[in-house]
Amino acid sequence: MSYTPTNLGRFLVLVTLGSALAACGESDTGEPLSANWVYCDNIEAAAPSCDLPGFAVGDDGALRAKLEGCTSGSCHGGGPDSATTWMLDLSGTVENGLSELNHFADGSPFFLVDDIDPDCSQMLAEVSTRPVGAVRMPVTGGFWSTDEVDCFRKYLHDIN
Repeated sequence: MSYTPTNLGRFLVLVTLGSALAACGESDTGEPLSANWVYCDNIEAAAPSCDLPGFAVGDDGALRAKLEGCTSGSCHGGGPDSATTWMLDLSGTVENGLSELNHFADGSPFFLVDDIDPDCSQMLAEVSTRPVGAVRMPVTGGFWSTDEVDCFRKYLHDIN
């Protein structure tokens, strides 16, 4: 390749784009982000279980408390400072609030609450791991424990 300003510019663009693409899809641990998607389309994932009180359809007090943190401030409450295009309405039952999200995909190919395959619900991924194209929720910390995530997963299975 002969040296011309045009060829040098193309080479620099190619190197820059190649570097950016090589960095995409990597988590803080160096593992691909999709590897953190532990339930969706994973035939080896164990069935959801729950030993914690307050995460059942009939008794959802603990789950409601966890999800109310999502609706506060500028997150998913739908107020004027809301940072998202969807809101979680917990004015009724938790089941109704989550069911309203069955057909809403927020910037990803996954539904927030997937009524066909609850394990592929974007909300489940966001509270359990660092999902593809997003950050682990809640962004303010206070991440859900493994038991809480499994109880949320079971709840999603139970309502669908």
